[in-house]
Amino acid sequence: MSDGQKTGGSDPAEMYCLFAGMVDQVAVQRFHNGLALCSAAGVKHMHILFQCAGGIVGDGISLYNLFRASPVELTLYNVGAVCSAGVIAYLGAKNRKTSTYAAFMIHRAYISPTAATSDRLSAAADQIVIDDDRIERILKLHTKIPPDKWEIHRFADVWISAKDAVDYKIADGIGEFAPPVGQQIFNVWPPQQ
Repeated sequence: MSDGQKTGGSDPAEMYCLFAGMVDQVAVQRFHNGLALCSAAGVKHMHILFQCAGGIVGDGISLYNLFRASPVELTLYNVGAVCSAGVIAYLGAKNRKTSTYAAFMIHRAYISPTAATSDRLSAAADQIVIDDDRIERILKLHTKIPPDKWEIHRFADVWISAKDAVDYKIADGIGEFAPPVGQQIFNVWPPQQ
């Protein structure tokens, strides 16, 4: 994680972080490094602003598993939109808050068939079936998404408001990311150049 702006004293047991990006291998590595550093420094609770337009299914599942096993208590805050693979990662956190004005989006896995051979399309279809199964098992384990939304999920993106996300158990409450005045803030994204 890169240093943020320090404007005063910070509580070393509490850490506040920012993430706005895609869930990909680089994001996974940065979260791994960040959690390792926090754990070694004795941080007890990380608050993470989490803004995500989606990403790679396997990387979302990796973050989901990392967040579930974290030795540091995590609270993720959806401050605008958490979509696709980002929702899977978000569900791994013990504490999940959403801004009143935020939204979530889920959909089935997909690929672009551009320049694919018939063999590659066949293999990709097998991969998508596996990814859809993994996504749906995690969603059903943690959420109470109603049947009408699951029906839409079969063929389209499903957008979910903050209020509905709480009702469906995607988030555990409405809450705003609000670091205390003077708290140091760290950035999980973008990667260092």
